[in-house]
Amino acid sequence: MEKVDRMPRKPNESGAPERSGSVAGMEDNLKKAVAEMLVLFLLNERDMYIGEIPEELNRRSGGTFQIVFPYSIIYRMVKFEYIDECKKRIAPDGRKRQYYAITEKGRTYLKELRGLFRQFSEGVDTILASEGETYEQEEYSGAEVPETDGQEADLRHETETQADERPETDDWDFSGRLSGCLV
Repeated sequence: MEKVDRMPRKPNESGAPERSGSVAGMEDNLKKAVAEMLVLFLLNERDMYIGEIPEELNRRSGGTFQIVFPYSIIYRMVKFEYIDECKKRIAPDGRKRQYYAITEKGRTYLKELRGLFRQFSEGVDTILASEGETYEQEEYSGAEVPETDGQEADLRHETETQADERPETDDWDFSGRLSGCLV
């Protein structure tokens, strides 16, 4: 997999790296969005102790996907009964470790997450594949574009201006519509 050069994170006034509105922030959000699915995927292959999970994710992703502290993910999935704590065992390093195993409920959840991820990824890929195309090019491909009297451009500008004035929202539910609105 090809590595992407990332823009450096700019510190904000407090000195912490800026997250919102940055490539680094988007990267963090994407990782959070798929973390549960990837952890469940690994546990579906075999039981693991908590320290193995980040190592395996890092190894399989070629360093792209790193989780420093997987505890919150693990504890949340235990709470929702997607995974179970197993009896402590001796790990390959000779230490006694707490292992985790996926449950049937977790397998069902993993299947749903993988389907949702596939659907979402395909939708994004479809949009990105149409780079450079416009609505008019698609609608009138192979046919003559009808002439307008200029009012259409004024109406389009007015609609774009109204869209710029709408408040930004973060309420995507990934089911093909914006929460609260039918598209």
